[in-house]
Amino acid sequence: MSTKQDTDRTEWMEASGLKYILQLFRIAVDPNKLLLALVGIFVTIVIGSALDKIWVSAGWGVSANAIVASMGVPSPDPAEASSNEGVFQVFRAFEIRAVRDAIESARHGTLIGPAYSHSPGAGGVSTSNYVFDYNGRGIFYNAVLMVRGVVWMFTAHPIYAIIFFALFILCWSYAGGAICRNTALQFARNERTSALESLRFTHRKALGGFFAAPIIPMGMVGLIAIVLILGGVFLSIPWLGDIVGGLAFFLALCGGLVIAVLSVGFVGGGPLFWPTLAVEDSDAFDAVARSYSYLFARPLRLLWYLFLAIVYGSFCWLAIAFVAWLTAAATHLFVGIGSGFFGGGEDLPNKLSGLWIKPTFDSLVQLPPDLSGVSTVSAYLIGFWTLLLLGAVWAFLASFFFSGSTVIYFLMRRDVDFVDIGEIYIDDSADASDAADASTKTDDQNG
Repeated sequence: MSTKQDTDRTEWMEASGLKYILQLFRIAVDPNKLLLALVGIFVTIVIGSALDKIWVSAGWGVSANAIVASMGVPSPDPAEASSNEGVFQVFRAFEIRAVRDAIESARHGTLIGPAYSHSPGAGGVSTSNYVFDYNGRGIFYNAVLMVRGVVWMFTAHPIYAIIFFALFILCWSYAGGAICRNTALQFARNERTSALESLRFTHRKALGGFFAAPIIPMGMVGLIAIVLILGGVFLSIPWLGDIVGGLAFFLALCGGLVIAVLSVGFVGGGPLFWPTLAVEDSDAFDAVARSYSYLFARPLRLLWYLFLAIVYGSFCWLAIAFVAWLTAAATHLFVGIGSGFFGGGEDLPNKLSGLWIKPTFDSLVQLPPDLSGVSTVSAYLIGFWTLLLLGAVWAFLASFFFSGSTVIYFLMRRDVDFVDIGEIYIDDSADASDAADASTKTDDQNG
């Protein structure tokens, strides 16, 4: 028999959103979502690697410490200063480190952390490691680092950034949009759909919806920035620019204010763009308008949901990463014992150790540098399967992000527009068309 205390606890869990946030692990580990996320990660790496090959071949490589150096932290390691790395390779390593440390910050209960400074590290020498120190940094600081990485790419390598992020957004418009749609149906109607069905829905809204939504605020910021740059050119004109430019400078400040509002809305409300399209019968403009309105109407409520999702997601990811490491470690241990039956070779306990270095929690995939002959083929095959295991760990994080964004959208819509959580757009005409196509194919086969 339920008591009033149980009823109050249930109502609080629902009102606070905690009841729904705690469902995210079960939602995110769905194989269809993990597959979509894994494909998205793979395509992103292929895009970045291809661009890196072109850029490095053209002599436009960067140093491994380029992003940290742009923040004013010199590198004591001369190897880090050599410009032979790809832009995406450096950017990816920086962002992964920031994500890992944000998760560690959540585990340590550090939300904000102290501001960045140029304080020296050990021995009085500033190092890049000082930037990444989760014991002294918080979730917010590492989120700022992620943004700094994006800003670095656009300011230091604008052409590369435009090409990469255009392809990146297009890739994740399909993968991320499909995850959002899959999550929306599962969360609102307890329906499970295949990855292919989710991609079909996403394809119908791809360019005019999922791809265009993040482009709209970014394009508006770019246009205003161009106007401000032209205003600066006018200001450089002697006499006329001094007088007129000084009098009209308030217009430049208004433009800067609009850029600030658009940027804050993009960072805070951007994760709701694709869930809006996955849930509603809307287009890109409606998705941007709804996301911005939810952010500015109930900012503290949105921050609360984000806080719950980040903390819970951090512990879930650590659990997934631990299971992956335990899987790799157990495999390395027991297969290694068996592979030593005929001897492991010179200075090696077993054959597997010469093909795959013992995995650690931070690095599951490490191949020995001195491979030769058929051992090279074996080592790369082992590395391929181990990379799939590592990819599944990061695929869970991507799946959790898009699933969490979708659930948060449902909650924000409930709080701002007072719409029932179970309400979701169903494209009956498209479903009927798909069914008719399937029926036609069946009739053709039978005929």
